[in-house]
Amino acid sequence: MKILVVDDELVNRKKMEKILTSFGECDAVDSGEAALKAIATGIEQGEAFDLITLDVSMPQMDGTEVLYEIRRIEEQRNIPKENRAKVIMVTCQSDKDTVITCMQAGCDSYIIKPFDRTIIGERLGEFGMIPLVPVHLGQSIRKLVMETINNFNQGKLRMPVLPQISREIEAAMSRPSGTEELAGIIEKDSVISVKIIATANSPLYTGGEKVQDLRTAIARIGAREIQTIVSALANRNLYKSKHKLFKELLKKLWLHSLSCAYCCRAISAKLGDRDSSNVFLMGLTHDIGTVLLLKSIGDIAPDTMTLDTNELMESLIDVNASFGSAILTDLGFGAEFSDVVRLHRWSSFENGTRKEILIVNLAEKVSTKINFGFFDSDADLSNLESAMTLGIDDKGLAEVAEEVKEGMKDIERIFN
Repeated sequence: MKILVVDDELVNRKKMEKILTSFGECDAVDSGEAALKAIATGIEQGEAFDLITLDVSMPQMDGTEVLYEIRRIEEQRNIPKENRAKVIMVTCQSDKDTVITCMQAGCDSYIIKPFDRTIIGERLGEFGMIPLVPVHLGQSIRKLVMETINNFNQGKLRMPVLPQISREIEAAMSRPSGTEELAGIIEKDSVISVKIIATANSPLYTGGEKVQDLRTAIARIGAREIQTIVSALANRNLYKSKHKLFKELLKKLWLHSLSCAYCCRAISAKLGDRDSSNVFLMGLTHDIGTVLLLKSIGDIAPDTMTLDTNELMESLIDVNASFGSAILTDLGFGAEFSDVVRLHRWSSFENGTRKEILIVNLAEKVSTKINFGFFDSDADLSNLESAMTLGIDDKGLAEVAEEVKEGMKDIERIFN
């Protein structure tokens, strides 16, 4: 059996390829355009693909567009319906409209992320390609991930709530407040006050003499960024777990989120933006789906359960974008935030892509380069489409990386 995997996301592509290799000869491509070329070549050479897995969400050509083209090519070549490739759509979106659209476009089945070998085997069994395999989830990672997502959909997942100090600052920011009012609010929490002053003296903010009082620290950092930093400090408990493995992963994710936030700030400054508070917060929240999944799974996973870290990370990346986007929407964030979560991991971008999405994409790459990555990712900063579109050259990226790397030495200590 000849199989083609089509997915722009490296981790998902490798996961699917690894599973399907045990069922047949498997090729993989990272775009719709590359898929159509491979399919046409296969047909011309008499080696057409028997099975194609096609990710729904891809840049340039999404999965539904690619599917239409696949069926058009098969019709032009007069391939009988019974000999056409079986196409399985892979999607994070379980909504009825997406599934109906894919079925109307000519797909044979669909899989909702996260998936595993058992689920793939079950689909192939439906086509008569292999014997049907019963699904035995047990206490699998996939079951825990799906349980968390189902709890969210049913309103059973406890969402993070802004602590009192964050709510007071948020209210103050809605008014023409000054440094004095913000300082009065922050002074109520001595720990956060000390950390704000320490942050202002870190390499990421230093601009002269050492800051020794809260009001000067607020003036140096900026009121809007203060709001985000206080929320980050106050919500540090969100990144904690009693389960040893999840405790370690959440700490790593916490540092990754901070690094991304400061990378976003540095990139924004390179672009000449005066207000970087929005992209700072986007960098801090871009993996919110993974945060709540790890937190929730860590709370329900038995201490005696043996966990495959690779399987866990693969399952997280499967659903991180759609789950995180839904969470931010539920928390009242605007579409620009949920779009960042959904689209920032793409490797190529359509014309007119929002600048913030490109900045967060670039921030993730830089964070990985300076050893603050979370998901396995290519740390090569050369020839990145997001950098080229933003107009940041290799020298500029190197300066951002060095600035954040030096700053994180202090920030890591201050925020922990």
